[in-house]
Amino acid sequence: MKRNILFLLILGLIANVYAAGVQPSYVTLRQGGTIMISGGGFYQTDLQAELRDSYLHLSTDAALFLFPMLALGIELEWDRQFEERANSTFNADEVDEYKTKDLRWGPRAYLFLGGKTSELTPFIKGGPNFASHKVFENDEELEDLTWKTELDLTASAGILLNLAKNVGISAEAEYNFQEGEEIDTDKLFIKFSIRSFLGE
Repeated sequence: MKRNILFLLILGLIANVYAAGVQPSYVTLRQGGTIMISGGGFYQTDLQAELRDSYLHLSTDAALFLFPMLALGIELEWDRQFEERANSTFNADEVDEYKTKDLRWGPRAYLFLGGKTSELTPFIKGGPNFASHKVFENDEELEDLTWKTELDLTASAGILLNLAKNVGISAEAEYNFQEGEEIDTDKLFIKFSIRSFLGE
């Protein structure tokens, strides 16, 4: 009797291990007409600093698959940085507040490279951005630190982990190239997003 119970327990353990390793059977080949929506962001602050300092980043995009695995859409990114600085000009006990706001948006082309039932789906995307930047001191905009809206380019490569048929988590490395009268930088971002697919 004890041997039979032990045998059943071992069989159950093996079955659970096997089931955990089985790939999902849902279809991940995105067809034309599917809508993709994603969002992500992060918040950062220093809890030990005497003066407040914080950074908030939000991003979202939406796209429509025109053909299987090929989509066109738009992406929007918004950054806000807040910083307190001691006023050394008049009174060291006074604090000035500085706020920086960055906005980037532009069209995107997406190409997903996964198979019909891929749990991990690589993808690439890219397109132009319209970027703007504003700085405020004590809620007053500083004209000499404000960029006019300028054009930059962005390209990224990433991978999508499909958690279910229509939901996944993506991680991507994004390269952002900016060159103009006020903007001249090369940046690399590591981004994480939750993606959903509608219409399948």
